[in-house]
Amino acid sequence: MSGELEPQLTSAPERRPFHKENAPGLSWLFIVFLLALLALAVIVLGKPREQLAGTNPTATPVTPAPTSQPRIYTISYDAGVFSPTNLRVHAGDTVRIKNESIFPIHVRSEDIVGLDSIGDIPQGSYFSFTFAAKGTFGYFNVRNLDQAGTVIVR
Repeated sequence: MSGELEPQLTSAPERRPFHKENAPGLSWLFIVFLLALLALAVIVLGKPREQLAGTNPTATPVTPAPTSQPRIYTISYDAGVFSPTNLRVHAGDTVRIKNESIFPIHVRSEDIVGLDSIGDIPQGSYFSFTFAAKGTFGYFNVRNLDQAGTVIVR
């Protein structure tokens, strides 16, 4: 039978609906897009409403929040050392110098009037001083002038 057809195997063209080689690139593109969208949201939503609507000349001025309450700081004296040696405070804050040594101390300053313990500070006691003026003020132990420290008032 020469007229008979012989079966032949043929392959169908390969169909790729999605190339896996592009998947990492698309993932990174999506992540970058989300980060840009997030940054834009933070910029827009982070502004006060007055800035979003533009300037409003009839708006009442915003008063600044009151300054923080005065604080009390403690400087410890022990074994001939004031700790901390340099202390930064704000005007109106109070500094207590506490004697944790077994020997009495006498604290004084040549830089500011009134910073003088006017006598000895016995063990376990303290001397307080409220700084009203801004500046840098040194203090020392009258019994040993090498034992000193500094208070910086902003």
